[in-house]
Amino acid sequence: MTARKRFEAHPLMMRSADCWFCLSSPKVEKHLVVSIGDEVYLALAKGPLVPEHVLILPITHYGSASQMPDNVWEEVEKYQKSLEKCFREKLGKTCVVYERNTPSKAGQIHCHLQVVPIPSDLEDKIGDHVVSCGNQCNIPFEHNQNWRDEEDLEHYVVYSVPSTKATLLHKIPPGQRHPLNFAREVVANLLEMPDRADWKNCALSLEEETETASKFKELFKDYDWSLE
Repeated sequence: MTARKRFEAHPLMMRSADCWFCLSSPKVEKHLVVSIGDEVYLALAKGPLVPEHVLILPITHYGSASQMPDNVWEEVEKYQKSLEKCFREKLGKTCVVYERNTPSKAGQIHCHLQVVPIPSDLEDKIGDHVVSCGNQCNIPFEHNQNWRDEEDLEHYVVYSVPSTKATLLHKIPPGQRHPLNFAREVVANLLEMPDRADWKNCALSLEEETETASKFKELFKDYDWSLE
């Protein structure tokens, strides 16, 4: 049974007053929200790698993309395509998407996929870069476009490139610890920004975050299907 089917069979917490990403929670930082769809929304990342670093999040509290129903995942992909088109046409860039679903002492986290624009000339180098970084840390990756259909997919790290549909998956073995910052470090090193691997080094003030969100909305408005 897939993680998605197990989730549907045994419903977990759908929303939480303590969750940073549930829109109904008092803890959510709504000034970072830049688009709201039917099942999914976009928010700028805290401590972004680059100003256009954005998160794709389900409105319902799912713990990972592997647990999402197909209709929610379809909307995730719809946002991915819109973002990729926006970055390509407005910034001359493509993007990489990644998710880190690792064991947490805090319990089930709210799924969020990180979307980071990258120079177009790195588009064909992402796969080899991810594999190389993984091999250096004994974290093997395999190409797997149908990764959400994997049996017994509990914890994992996944990277994808919407423009090429290339997808790399690492299944975290049960009981094995995974480096907390690995997923972000891979992208930071790809961008030759190793000093930005820790989001805390990139933290912005409330005023800076608000201004960045406003600029992103302006950048994305012609591609934001939620405004139609």
